[in-house]
Amino acid sequence: MAGNLFEELKRRNVLRMAGLYLVGAWLVVQVGDTLLPMFGAPDWVPRSIVIVLALAFIPALIFSWVFEMTPDGLKRDAEVTPGQSIAPQTARRMDRMIMAVLLLALVYFGFDRLVLAPRRDAALVASTTHAATAKATAKAKPEVGRNTIAVLPFVNMSGEAANEYFSDGISEEILNVLAGTPELRVAARTSSFAFKGKSMEVPAIAEQLKVRMVLEGSVRKQGEMVRITAQLIDAQTGFHVWSQNYDRKLEDIFVIQDEIAKAIGNELKVKIAAVAEPGQRAGPGRNVAAHDLYLRGMALWHTRREDALWKALELFEQAVALEPRYAQGYAGMALVYGLVGDYSNRLPYAETLERARDSAERALSLDPSLPEPFATLGLVASKQLRRATGDALLQRAIALRPSFASAHQWRGNLLMSNGDFEGGLAALERASKLDPRSRVVSQNHAFALRTLGREADAKARCLTALSFAPDYGGCLEDVALVEIRLGNLDAARGYLERQAASDNPSAAGQGRELVAALKGGDRRALALRYAALAYNSKFDPASGNSIEGYNMPGVLVMLGENALALDYVERLASELGGTTDWAVMLPELDPIRCEPRFIAVVKRLKTTDPHAAKVCAGKRAN
Repeated sequence: MAGNLFEELKRRNVLRMAGLYLVGAWLVVQVGDTLLPMFGAPDWVPRSIVIVLALAFIPALIFSWVFEMTPDGLKRDAEVTPGQSIAPQTARRMDRMIMAVLLLALVYFGFDRLVLAPRRDAALVASTTHAATAKATAKAKPEVGRNTIAVLPFVNMSGEAANEYFSDGISEEILNVLAGTPELRVAARTSSFAFKGKSMEVPAIAEQLKVRMVLEGSVRKQGEMVRITAQLIDAQTGFHVWSQNYDRKLEDIFVIQDEIAKAIGNELKVKIAAVAEPGQRAGPGRNVAAHDLYLRGMALWHTRREDALWKALELFEQAVALEPRYAQGYAGMALVYGLVGDYSNRLPYAETLERARDSAERALSLDPSLPEPFATLGLVASKQLRRATGDALLQRAIALRPSFASAHQWRGNLLMSNGDFEGGLAALERASKLDPRSRVVSQNHAFALRTLGREADAKARCLTALSFAPDYGGCLEDVALVEIRLGNLDAARGYLERQAASDNPSAAGQGRELVAALKGGDRRALALRYAALAYNSKFDPASGNSIEGYNMPGVLVMLGENALALDYVERLASELGGTTDWAVMLPELDPIRCEPRFIAVVKRLKTTDPHAAKVCAGKRAN
């Protein structure tokens, strides 16, 4: 019986069909494995081909058993008489087909082993190396927590450029509400707004700002109506976590801001501390027109330019004239007066500090929950050398808004000038994390590193800032002075010339003169001119002096004029806001650090000099 079955399978060419099918299926699978990845086919495609071929094997054999090829086409085997059958001829053709397919399979097998396999192995090694490198890089990068967020400037969809401040202001208000939550780390306005108008993907922005969550949106303001669209994106996955549209009257803008902040808090499982309960936003101090002026003023304040600061002050004054109990308007005035004395000589320095203090106290009398007045009072106290009081006030501002980058920055500067290098550096590092694209924070952080003698780190910090602000004079000057200390005079000249060209074109030759003097030129003459310029032209851009006041004593020491450096330090210490408390901490002043006149200056500044013990002990030993 078995013999008869075997003979019947041979007669009906079922065995040949099996062989031809298996050899052909193997060849199809091998070619598919090679070609499909080249076309980006997903992993399920080759698996599906194997499954289909396997499932079709039995039906193919059944088909071969049931049907036979005749000169008249396919017919059921039972209907074909022995005289009509051409099974032997079909068998010979199938044998030739099997041999041809086998030959193709052998050719492909050789080609695969000799040509394709080495390429696959090389690609595998490369991909494995890339994956290992990527994994190592990922491990080297600090993990970004889910509760880190940046608020990008909302896009102005109103069709009028004049409304740009309004959409920016909405973003900043939401940012400030979120920044008051201790569980969140919120990128500062300076950094998040640096990407305004740039066509960058959200993951790339998040990577630069060291955050995971990104809030973006748009604002359309038409008459008394406003439409706000907001969406929260997880930069790690690229997915939208939350989105919402708001169509409201303009007078409801404060409620919308709170609703957005609260929705984000719900998604991130944190309680947003500054969100008001329903109905609490109404009443004195929430005048829409006054708030509009406030938003315009804050947009100008952030630029840190002299003309913009004075214009911001006008807008804040208009806001409080419109609504006398508007606390944020007085807070804005305090912020302007707290800084403007460092950018302008229109008012005496002492008067700017007094006005800052008065405005801040007025703001707190109306709303003691605002962090800006506390930060301003802390800054004023620091400039008046009341550092313990200043530190307490700045810490209060940080408690109210943990992600307040400027408060961390000002506190870091205060601690550094008080001789607390460890605490000051930690505060400035925190400010840098919150506001990585702030020019002034970058420069202050670099200064702290210079104070510690970490020249290479200071240079790297400022070079990072120069990568996005190539004309920033503060960092150009700091890098130049680091290069001088490292002995790279030609490199220093390049940075000094760039700094002069950006900050003070009339001092364009200063870099060449300083480097020439340091290389053996007339140091005395240049030092005398520098000292005279520094004494007489603190805010005069036409003076030809471009070196910052706190750096000047170090430059004079580099020129070998220690007596002039001491003269300058003494004079600077007699001026309010003279930044001598910064100057005395720089290692460049080690040659005069142990002089009685220098020690007297440190005492007058009500600070301690951590460098003195080591430097002066070494000099006594010699």
